[in-house]
Amino acid sequence: MSLFIAAVVLAGQAAPNPPPKFPLTVESIMRGYSLVGHAPRELRWSPDGAELTFSWAKPDGSVDPPYKQYVVRLGGSGLKLGDGSDWPKAPSAVPQAKPQFEASLSAGDVYLRDGAALPKRLTNNSGIEDPPKVSKDGSTVAYMKAGALYSIDVASGKTTLLADAASLAGGAAPATSGSTPSETALLKEETGLFKHVPETSRGSSLPATGRGRFRDGAQPGLNLDPTGAHAIFNQFQAAQSGRGTEVPAYVTRSGYTESIGSYPKVGEPESTSKLILINIKSGTRIEIATPRPGRVSGLRWSPDGIHAVTWGQALDHKDAWIYGFDATTDQLSVLWDEHDDAWIGGPGRGLLGWLPDGSRYYFESENTGFANLMSAEPNGGNVKDLTPGPYEVERVQLDNEHSRFVFVSSEGSPFKRHIDALSFDGGSKTKLADLSADEDASFSIAPNGNDIAVVRSTSSAPAELFVNDVRITSTPSEEWKAGPWIDPPVVMIPARDGTSVPARLYEPKRWHRGGPAVIFVHGAGYLQNVYDGWSHYFREYMFNHLLMDRGYAVLDIDYRGSAGYGKAWRTAIYRHMGGKDLDDQVDGAAWLVKKLGVAKDRIGIYGGSYGGFLTLMAMFTTPDVFAAGAALRPVSDWANYNGGYTSDILNLPQDDPEAYRISSPIFHAEGLKGTLLICHGMVDTNVHFQDTARLVERLIELHKTNWEVAPFPIEDHDFKQPDSWIDEYSRILALFERTIGPHRMRTSGR
Repeated sequence: MSLFIAAVVLAGQAAPNPPPKFPLTVESIMRGYSLVGHAPRELRWSPDGAELTFSWAKPDGSVDPPYKQYVVRLGGSGLKLGDGSDWPKAPSAVPQAKPQFEASLSAGDVYLRDGAALPKRLTNNSGIEDPPKVSKDGSTVAYMKAGALYSIDVASGKTTLLADAASLAGGAAPATSGSTPSETALLKEETGLFKHVPETSRGSSLPATGRGRFRDGAQPGLNLDPTGAHAIFNQFQAAQSGRGTEVPAYVTRSGYTESIGSYPKVGEPESTSKLILINIKSGTRIEIATPRPGRVSGLRWSPDGIHAVTWGQALDHKDAWIYGFDATTDQLSVLWDEHDDAWIGGPGRGLLGWLPDGSRYYFESENTGFANLMSAEPNGGNVKDLTPGPYEVERVQLDNEHSRFVFVSSEGSPFKRHIDALSFDGGSKTKLADLSADEDASFSIAPNGNDIAVVRSTSSAPAELFVNDVRITSTPSEEWKAGPWIDPPVVMIPARDGTSVPARLYEPKRWHRGGPAVIFVHGAGYLQNVYDGWSHYFREYMFNHLLMDRGYAVLDIDYRGSAGYGKAWRTAIYRHMGGKDLDDQVDGAAWLVKKLGVAKDRIGIYGGSYGGFLTLMAMFTTPDVFAAGAALRPVSDWANYNGGYTSDILNLPQDDPEAYRISSPIFHAEGLKGTLLICHGMVDTNVHFQDTARLVERLIELHKTNWEVAPFPIEDHDFKQPDSWIDEYSRILALFERTIGPHRMRTSGR
């Protein structure tokens, strides 16, 4: 009886309110960060490891919720606003012994103090402006005057000119007369490609701008090695000046069109650099320079200051070297070299450092085909591959307290990441925690070396903070959590060359053979988007759900050139972007037809930046595969892009014009058959709106009519305003609905 009464009472109670259902519309999806917030970041442990601070931005109704500081206890309790300012102070560092010898500058003259003795004056009325430096043994003092390097022998008082100003100063930029090679190549292309090229575009002259990333001349001030035996100079050869690029902004506060400076185009001259070391006792000069034009990074000194290592890399990106310097013998040697017929790269490029005892240096190399952690003795001998195997290692840290490396690894699966620890000597690895491959993923290890804070995600939810696997945060709004979000399964697409290409599949619940499909193409080229983690393209992730809900199958492919799969995968697009990477999209379309029964004439494609470029290539060079495409902020001509990205893959336009011609959509526009939508921010300082303007002129001259352009006057490469996102993706949805969707209108010839 009592059970019956209880049941009646419970039945009469109002059920708790369910969370609001997420409306799967373009307007809801494109609210972006106001839905999902920003993941925790900037993790920092208290000195005793009892608490952790972090920054976090929960949705608060604003377009871009601001970050706030939080504190949480080790066990996961006590989450509150705070910045750790009430923490006990960290144990004081061991006080550094005061050096016995100190050089100083007073009224333009050099003085040397030996211990507690009174300073000894070494120069008289010298007019020196820069502080002098003294060798560790106090026998020699070096100083700069009027750009020249001098040394003083303390015992004899003799001053010696070691290097004059001209030998230390970097070369001035070469004088220019007429056009640079890049400008000449572009002019030839422009007049050969278009019927109508206004004279103003050929004869106008923009202000001269330096081409290089380096400043002219030597590094300011005087720097010595840790023992004080060598003066060190970073010497830069400035690149030739010429035309710069300007991005016009049409919607401005002034009401006038204003210009935004941007990068030089690929093919413009670049700066070079080298290192100069001068023995301040003997005057011996050692130069560290690449064998052909290139750049050299700063020196990394061993803890005892005896050995140094540095990377050098050729400007053509095909060779890199580790140089070693022995300060006791002034000997310079090549310790390691790498070559790639395509280009040197990978996730660990440039890593270089020393173990705490100075017995070995460490670095990353792709010589094995994957980014592995290596170490070697100071003379380059006894090289060890510490992480052998077909997987990638990145974000390497030294945990000196526990004599180990800590790094992120993809060992076991390219779709997953974990944090590993490895002793400095190598051997077996210890897994510390799971991670994810998204850009928000991070970690911090407590002072005891055991407790670990990790920010990680899943493919269906943004990154959250965990401390020892205890979840601390819950970021997205309740409305977003009620959405229909899935973990799209990873499928392997059989490519025409026998390779299995990974992709994520969004398959409608009520799929019918003969239905439509869309392929999403991620941007950046060298970026991974197929993994167990939250995508950088989270808006597209939600948009793919909207398409799936409307009956479209969606495929998201990690095509050739993507990150996470080793050197051969990365460089497969060398000299032909839109080659194997586009083949993977076409093979994905064939797989959809064979596996799911997708209708051959109902396949669309869309993507932004590099994804926009591949969309153009798909619509122009494989027009019978894709009925519709939306190219967002696309590169239409690689000769218009920057050198840091493009020259890696395609060399220089003046040296390899064929690579640019076959890789640039503007040369293939005559192949357009399907319906094309182009969307582009007009103040895009990454892929300039000029790319779209030139392509539009090409389409006009070809008398193509099945295309449209949506310009966004206030948007850069990454859109900021929800209104712009809504407008752009409403257009994409409308494109697919009318061309390949349930209510499509068939056009003649298809």
